[in-house]
Amino acid sequence: MAKKTKALISFARMKDDELVVAANTIIGAMTDNTNYTTPVPALADIQALLDDFSNKLAISRKPGSPEDTAIKDESKLPLAEALRQLAYYVNTIAQGHLSTLLSSGFPVSSPDSPTLLPVAVEHVRMSDGPQSGQARFDFASQRGIRMYEYQYRKVTAPESEWSDRLRTTSSRRNILAPLEVAQRYEVRVRAINTAGAGEWSQPVSMLVR
Repeated sequence: MAKKTKALISFARMKDDELVVAANTIIGAMTDNTNYTTPVPALADIQALLDDFSNKLAISRKPGSPEDTAIKDESKLPLAEALRQLAYYVNTIAQGHLSTLLSSGFPVSSPDSPTLLPVAVEHVRMSDGPQSGQARFDFASQRGIRMYEYQYRKVTAPESEWSDRLRTTSSRRNILAPLEVAQRYEVRVRAINTAGAGEWSQPVSMLVR
């Protein structure tokens, strides 16, 4: 199930100037906003924290001591925390309603899009394994994948059955063994995410040494 759109709650890692702009925007947007009649914390309290931080930020930028920077950094934390608490209040009131969220002045998250099945695995390659009677295979990795499944078989006519499905979490240095020397084998791979399994790759083969 997709998550609701929400006001973002993390401010502590914002750059100083970005935090000042964000706080001013939020205070301006929520002042006399009929969607949010009883902000928690109160906007006046957040304005006081913003004024304190802005003043200490200005002092820290003048030629001075490291102490001024430390004092500025210390004043940033309570402002960031107050905005975080206010974001929780906004989310409680808005209940994911986008226009109500946007009216608060808070940056908002994007609603989650449905997870799609993985695309077919590409660039599957086979090569000699570390020992005789082994084969190594590699392939292009994909993002958001929980694991990969693979199968292998001896290349025969008529075609033989694929092996049981095996699993790996790595796209590199996977080993097939034991294999018959001087016989051709092929392998295929597919990716699995939370939505399920993607299509099998095109089989790739090699002669085992």
